[in-house]
Amino acid sequence: ETLRLRAQQYLLRYQEPIPVEMLVQQLCDTKQVYTQYGGKRPFGVSLLYMGWDKHLGYQLYQSDPSGNYGGWKATCIGNNSGAAVSILKQDYDESIALENQRQLAVT
Repeated sequence: ETLRLRAQQYLLRYQEPIPVEMLVQQLCDTKQVYTQYGGKRPFGVSLLYMGWDKHLGYQLYQSDPSGNYGGWKATCIGNNSGAAVSILKQDYDESIALENQRQLAVT
């Protein structure tokens, strides 16, 4: 709900949609404040964020419970993610067809 409100405020102020990275950064800042001042991690999960904006096109970000985030071309989280990331590093190529990228993601 908070992110939706922030996106609407940005739209009203600047007359354009909020950039994806700015929205991710605002959420991660909130997660980091809880970690730093409360000593707790109420969100307690890693998240993947995907979005599109006119500045950078499609984007993928990953955040951890402490509020750190980073951008990726392809990544995954969860059980056995190390093996999946290894496969992505080996087989992912931006130039391959979308259908092949989908198959790689499901594998």
